Amino acid sequence: MEEQAPQGNTMNTRPMPLHPPESATLDTLEMQVLRTAKEPCITLDDATVHRLLTAAPQDYFRHMHERLREIAAGRIAVEMPPKQVFADPGETSDFRVMPCVTRAGKRITKTLKVVGTNTAQIVVPDQITVGKALIIDPLENYVTHVVDACLLSSARTGLCAALAIHLLATATRRLHIIGSGRVGYYVGFYAATLCGVEEITFADRDMARANTAAAALAARIAGLNCSAVASGDLPGADVVALATTSTTPVCAPNETRASLVISLGADIDHQTELDPAWANAADIYVDTLDTIRFGDLKAWMAAGLLDAATISDFDALLSGKKTQPEPDRRRLFVSTGSALFDNLTLEYLLQQITPLRK
Repeated sequence: MEEQAPQGNTMNTRPMPLHPPESATLDTLEMQVLRTAKEPCITLDDATVHRLLTAAPQDYFRHMHERLREIAAGRIAVEMPPKQVFADPGETSDFRVMPCVTRAGKRITKTLKVVGTNTAQIVVPDQITVGKALIIDPLENYVTHVVDACLLSSARTGLCAALAIHLLATATRRLHIIGSGRVGYYVGFYAATLCGVEEITFADRDMARANTAAAALAARIAGLNCSAVASGDLPGADVVALATTSTTPVCAPNETRASLVISLGADIDHQTELDPAWANAADIYVDTLDTIRFGDLKAWMAAGLLDAATISDFDALLSGKKTQPEPDRRRLFVSTGSALFDNLTLEYLLQQITPLRK
């Protein structure tokens, strides 16, 4: 029987021959179909971020404080989904996605930070925080700025601690910082330049690192009394700040007489800085309520030691929804990193570099 040709549409499996472009004209014709346009973008490295965020600390503080007051008054709308953390096996490293949008009339700031916890430190040595922050055009949604995230993250955390001292501390002359890395240094810098701190003591398991941090801060701020002590020593201090990567508690209520303790390092579930006794020993405050999803506060709530309804954030303090703390009551402030503080800091950076573009 004679075979009949198949009916209907059939696929031609023979490859179509490719003709490489023979002239610029053919390239131009193809690009007329693809129609790409250049997206202008500025890059800010860590050194530039550090310079801009430390050149005028009073201006940076004023910007952050005013923006938070505007948010508390309802004049700025905030869109901030929960921070997403993607942990690697063993949960000692991770990467995090932190978007935020703030809107005040025509003033719109769109930001996204993708930051990683780098414990391997092979390609990028001696840097635990890696990644980039993006500023996004509010109208066309292209990326206008790519910002190194290491010192951005550390500096905004230090400024956050300074805000906590400003709002919650009953005395500020002596500050004790456990942990003398980037975050610890920025805590000391902003506390000394903004909060009336006169004496700072760094404690670290690595005494050489503590000595270096104390020497660097003393050289930067004239008249500041800086020193270093062995890790674990808690001399009399008005404020104690914890900026570690510890997996065991480094501070209990009976180890310090400070009226304000600030915890900044336990920003993932396997880390801890605070003894659980703090759950009943102090009034607890956070930068944003997203903080309670990680670290010590999450563990305490899971264990039934703490009720989330008793925790206050900056918004509650600044709006008057939460009464000011009693003078004789100890205060505990915890931050696990906020996309809102990234957003407001990036807005400030953008304001600083805009005159340079004109």
